[in-house]
Amino acid sequence: MFFSRVFIFVPGIFFLTSISALPASAHAFGTRYDLPLPLEMYLIGAGAAVALSFVIMAMFFRERGDAEVAWAVDLSGLPALGWIGHPVWLLLLKLVSVAAFALLLAAGFFGSESALNNIAPVFVWVIWWVGMAFVSALFGNVWSLVNPWKIVFDWSGKLLPLTRTNAEYPARWGYAPALILFLIFAWLELISEQGENPRNLAWLIAIYSVISWAGMARYGRDNWLQYGEAFSIVFGLFARFAPMNGRNGGWHLRLPSVGLLSHQALPMSGVVFVLLLLATVTFDGILETPLWANILDGIATSKFLRPMLLALQESGVDLLILIKSLTLVLLPALFVGVYMLVCKAIGRAGGGGLHTTEVAGYFVLSLVPIAIAYHLSHYLSYLMIAGQNIIPLVSDPLGSGWDLFGTKNYRVDIGIVSAKVVWDVAVNAIVLGHVMAVYVAHVMAMRVYSDRAAALRSQIPMLVLMVAYTMLSLWILSQPIVA
Repeated sequence: MFFSRVFIFVPGIFFLTSISALPASAHAFGTRYDLPLPLEMYLIGAGAAVALSFVIMAMFFRERGDAEVAWAVDLSGLPALGWIGHPVWLLLLKLVSVAAFALLLAAGFFGSESALNNIAPVFVWVIWWVGMAFVSALFGNVWSLVNPWKIVFDWSGKLLPLTRTNAEYPARWGYAPALILFLIFAWLELISEQGENPRNLAWLIAIYSVISWAGMARYGRDNWLQYGEAFSIVFGLFARFAPMNGRNGGWHLRLPSVGLLSHQALPMSGVVFVLLLLATVTFDGILETPLWANILDGIATSKFLRPMLLALQESGVDLLILIKSLTLVLLPALFVGVYMLVCKAIGRAGGGGLHTTEVAGYFVLSLVPIAIAYHLSHYLSYLMIAGQNIIPLVSDPLGSGWDLFGTKNYRVDIGIVSAKVVWDVAVNAIVLGHVMAVYVAHVMAMRVYSDRAAALRSQIPMLVLMVAYTMLSLWILSQPIVA
């Protein structure tokens, strides 16, 4: 992230705004990349590939996925990997996690106030948020092992054995606490500058820590991690896709995405959480498109809105932050509305018998591979370029002039990844993610509907949604590269 201030002129109004200004740009490239084929061919080809995957699955996949879920290879049983589940190794991971957590707080509260000279912002926004999502999607729920809030809570219970009377978690809440916390996090990441300042970031971490520990103490550790701790839910969702999975003290290899197959429908709050996760990454991508500039221009030149905008500006309101904040709320609402309409169509195509909210709960996890694909496509360059800032900062985490490991003078190499590589990864990731989504939706339809013909009919609306979103995703991702 790391922001610099610029003035963007929009007819009639000067908007004071913030844009990414890391030594390398956050998610995009400053140079144009000429695609070897017209963009329209990529969009049509990607949509056709997703549609074809549905046809193939309709012809050959006739099972409910139970065999795929059951298949697994215990990697920890192999001679070279026997250390994976060893208690000493797990304890070391926990110690490193808590030490890193303490370092971030110390750096935030006592280190340099410059985001570029303090390890906290780089670690939180780049290494942890982006990197842990990739790790979770590849290796499973590593976050469950290294979650510092969980570890500190467990250790405090052993060191300070206090009597804890856990209240029953209110079922009506569902995932609402995590929804609110994640929306605030998304606002801080994508819109506000408050998370950039190391001191503010440390306070935000401290506040979230208090909320997490209070929730665990009040409603029980596992209940709060399941419904209230936003990042346990996010990384847990990504981990359900992973081809690796930790269970029963072992580490297992399994087929990708089978962890998303379920026999129970998510509650509506869980459906909204998944759609919010997908919408926030899409929102971040939209901010880099000419479409967003046109939207701002349209708002600024609107005769109907002009008096209100001028009044807000004169009262000291940051208009761009206001517009972005409203969009951050409206876009997930749009996603929910479109998805629920599709689910209503699914229910009708399947012959009825299920309420629309039940259909939504059964099929929403099929969208997780899409969220992972978009996360990979959108943040790959960010991680590889901006992530290099961690190299000098490990030697001088507080910005105090240290050079602990001799890396303080490292300079970011913005050529480490090219626009061509990012585009190729984006195309393949988006198509594969949607194909995996089609698979999960197909198997879930076979589980939900006993009649195979009804199951296939029910997936036509979902297929239309996925083909459309495939093409939209690629178009959004292409804009910073080819526009």
